[in-house]
Amino acid sequence: MYSKFGDVGIARYVFDNMCERNESSWNHMMSAFVRAGLYRESIAFLNEMRDSGINPSGFALASLITACDWSGCMLSEGIQVHDLVVKFGLLGDVYVGTSLLHFYGTYGLAFNARKLFEEMPNKNVVSWTAMMVAYSDFGDPTEVMNIYSRMRFEGLSCNANTLATVASSCASLEDGFLGHQILGHVIKFGLETNISVANSLISMFGSLGRVQEACHIFGGMNERDTISWNSMISVNVHNDLCEESLRCFHWMRHVHNHINSTTLSTLLSGCGSLDNLKWGRGIHSLVVKFGLDTNICTCNTLIGIYSGAGESEQAELVFQRMAERDLISWNSMMACYAHALAACSDPEFITEGKILHALVILTGLHENLIVGNALVSLYTKSGMMVAAKKVFQTMPRRDEVTWNALIGGHVVNEEPDEAVKAFKLMREESMPANYITIANVLGACLSPNDLLKHGMPIHAIIVLTGLESEHYVQNSLITMYAKCGDLNSSNQIFNRLTNKNAVAWNAIMAANAHHGQVEEALKLLVEMRRAGVDLDQFGFSECLAATATLAYWRKANSFKVWQSNLVWTQILL
Repeated sequence: MYSKFGDVGIARYVFDNMCERNESSWNHMMSAFVRAGLYRESIAFLNEMRDSGINPSGFALASLITACDWSGCMLSEGIQVHDLVVKFGLLGDVYVGTSLLHFYGTYGLAFNARKLFEEMPNKNVVSWTAMMVAYSDFGDPTEVMNIYSRMRFEGLSCNANTLATVASSCASLEDGFLGHQILGHVIKFGLETNISVANSLISMFGSLGRVQEACHIFGGMNERDTISWNSMISVNVHNDLCEESLRCFHWMRHVHNHINSTTLSTLLSGCGSLDNLKWGRGIHSLVVKFGLDTNICTCNTLIGIYSGAGESEQAELVFQRMAERDLISWNSMMACYAHALAACSDPEFITEGKILHALVILTGLHENLIVGNALVSLYTKSGMMVAAKKVFQTMPRRDEVTWNALIGGHVVNEEPDEAVKAFKLMREESMPANYITIANVLGACLSPNDLLKHGMPIHAIIVLTGLESEHYVQNSLITMYAKCGDLNSSNQIFNRLTNKNAVAWNAIMAANAHHGQVEEALKLLVEMRRAGVDLDQFGFSECLAATATLAYWRKANSFKVWQSNLVWTQILL
């Protein structure tokens, strides 16, 4: 009696003062611990029970397995109970076996669950469904459908949980034909009025883009719960029907009073574009009205919609008012600032960028790597290298993106010596360079002196680090040697290439053209065409400029045939 009312303390007191205890007494006490959420205490009680010479029954072991399942952090204890099940020969107890299937499914051990399932001599519909749920949670909808087919082949009837699980898996497979088959099975077993099954069918058809079918299922329901309404709203949002989702919500408010955080979060997720922001603001007001502005999930969604609409200040306001924040909250805010800072990289918007920088400091995200990288990029693209270096130096951690942004910034802002210096510092700090790093630093080598001092040593680093096979690096080397006056090396690198793309051809043509080797550039153009590589605007403009400089207009005019679809043709008309 006491255990059923949750008073475990009194139940234990009565148990301890019993003159005699039988197996039933121990089992009931065990169940009391599990029902009260005292999972570890139930395991300790098992040891006490065995010390008293009482072997646990199938009922007791099933309760213990459930305890290990519900706790979410008692995997080793659950495996020990499994060993006891085998030891006492209770694997044939379908109730015990099914509890073990649920246990392994909860911990994501689908393989262990499958092994156990095949060993079970007796299986019922709950066992089969537990196996399907395990694979569904494991993210393997194909195997769920295989198990379902096998179950049907063995002649077992389905229950509501079976078909709800199968419908969810069908949605993941995005198979419309299979979805209609599942609907047929639902009707066959007379479960179309079951709320759980109907909800799963609505979600399934919504995921398949079959909005009308989802509406038909929803309209045919005799009874709807909050999940039904949320599912229907989600269907409209998933299929970009923002106004339909709002109409559904309006209807929900009139006939169903149980609006929860999922309802509003789902609605908000459909208002992430600038066009729908007005609806998002209205829903935000409802969030406050219903007292859901303390809900982490809802606030995270609000941050996401304001961020997506470019309203970083509103996103920051929501973030600041959150009593609790999870990893998604911080990541959403980081993504918001990174996106907004990238949008301010044009010098015209540097004032807005500085305001965002201040907000970043206010929220304490200035030490975050992603945000720091966005700030370095912002200032380098705006030509403010002093500010970029200041942000760079205050960052507690840097990655390849950070270094690439700084080195690239020095190159773009015509500070080649600083770019090379930053590259050397990067090497000293044992930060591995990638193809973007190499391409950036090679762009800082502009003269014969740079070739000996920096270009050739960097080429040696490229060979040592195995980056020589990167197309991007090869093209940068061709350009670098040409700019430093060593056309011969550019040609040698090009000739060694096994795969020559349009960028490589453009680089070598530009190199020859800039060195006055116009005829060679034109020969390369002919070779490029013969190799089946299409001539783009850049390659054509390079050759055209060279031929124009040396009065090769006759040859230039012949390019018209090749360039009918390019805007550069207008120059020759």
